[in-house]
Amino acid sequence: MSEIYVAFLWHMHQPWYLLPDSSEAVLPWTRLRAAKDYYDMAQHLHRTGFVCTVNFTPSLTEQLRRLSADQAWDPFLPHGSPEAEKALRAGLIPMPLARRGLPAFEKPAGPEDLWARFFLAWTAQTALEEDPRAERFRHPFPATERDVQGLERWQRELVAAVLPLYIALAKSGQIELTTTPFYHPILPLLLDSRVAKRPRPEDEVPLFRAPEDAQEQAVRAISHHTEIFGIRPTGMWPAEGAVSPEALALLAEVGIKWVATDGALLAHTLGRPPAPSELYQPWLLRLGATEMVVVFRDTVLSNLLSFSYGSWPTDQAVEDVLARVAAVGRNWSGKAPPLVLIAMDGENAWDHYPRSGRPFLLRLYQEIHRRFRPTTLSAYLERFGPQGELSTLWSGSWIDADFRTWIGEPLQNRAWQALAELREAVRACDELEAQKKALEHIYVAEGSDWYWWRSARNPTPLASHFSRVFRAHLGAAWRALGHNPPEALAIL
Repeated sequence: MSEIYVAFLWHMHQPWYLLPDSSEAVLPWTRLRAAKDYYDMAQHLHRTGFVCTVNFTPSLTEQLRRLSADQAWDPFLPHGSPEAEKALRAGLIPMPLARRGLPAFEKPAGPEDLWARFFLAWTAQTALEEDPRAERFRHPFPATERDVQGLERWQRELVAAVLPLYIALAKSGQIELTTTPFYHPILPLLLDSRVAKRPRPEDEVPLFRAPEDAQEQAVRAISHHTEIFGIRPTGMWPAEGAVSPEALALLAEVGIKWVATDGALLAHTLGRPPAPSELYQPWLLRLGATEMVVVFRDTVLSNLLSFSYGSWPTDQAVEDVLARVAAVGRNWSGKAPPLVLIAMDGENAWDHYPRSGRPFLLRLYQEIHRRFRPTTLSAYLERFGPQGELSTLWSGSWIDADFRTWIGEPLQNRAWQALAELREAVRACDELEAQKKALEHIYVAEGSDWYWWRSARNPTPLASHFSRVFRAHLGAAWRALGHNPPEALAIL
């Protein structure tokens, strides 16, 4: 059996929740994910010494920076808004205490019980299991105002610890940090939305074309990442793993050396399912005068971690991962050792695992370290380089190898059309300062999430909140240009 290298890439992302020219975030997800998942993921890595790649979207890290500096807030706090408390009571944000190993409240008796349950549900598992402050909450209790105040302070401490934890891990050489275009836009669609017709020629696609914005989103991401983490990123996980030859040429031009995306795109590029020796190796994509290394994730294994293993017994799930990785090395025929890339969101899956995925991840890290060779992507590439060459690449994303999750449906197309009309108005404006102010809001509105939540396949009770942020930034851009927002914007 060949020696097997395993590269985890954890993609950490939150959209820009802040309203225009405001420190108010419409939703609390950056704070909640930081206090639970981003903190936990760093602690698991620190505890085990596991080597991997962690990808941060700048729209997340900038909000983390502001939260840590008390420059951002959201109304989902005891001193927030009555509407937020009402939304919590209606179940808008889940609070599965039983899965965290804590007693569940049947029905909160009062606001103190509600807020205590809320904070505990969104406290890192590591903290709940190791910090003495958690002892008070291991048995059913009536919460007091003092409890709630202490839990809120605790959550703030966890949020503030997140970026320093990852900076320390990167400085030690244990992890590689990479980035995504700033506001998580689908880069191929910014370059020319008609790229969506390559994998789905039958789709109706409104025309949006802003290559200058695509470049700005990439350049800003590199600059911001370098400022926050103190090192320039070598690689990138494009938003939603979405790639096209044109998008990768742009990233090569701004200095990115490698990108990771989905294995289904390699299959479409080759016109057939790839052999193991093709899937588990990096490829050099030649793009005229530029070139880019592309690494394709194991789609099946990544999706099992994302969507399935949470319902399995921990030991069984870990053994299944190990068996699938070991199978790659049998009868291996590649020139270099196989590279198994597991790439997925680094936060969402753990809500569906017992104890927020802590037992699973700790055991998985330990077993992979014992049996295989965990690696960062850059470390593998520096040692072995790419083994295959491609002259083209299928245009698509990690969902169905196309762009349909973000464009092509009526509600999505209306949003793209509104964005296109606004972008043309910016081009027609001859006042540079007005252009600059409007573009700041347009960059936010180019983020993938606003279109994701307009897809019929992604219903959410939070749809109105996402629409509010999107409409607010479009409206602010129109006002920056000296125009009243179109009336149609109010119902977009």
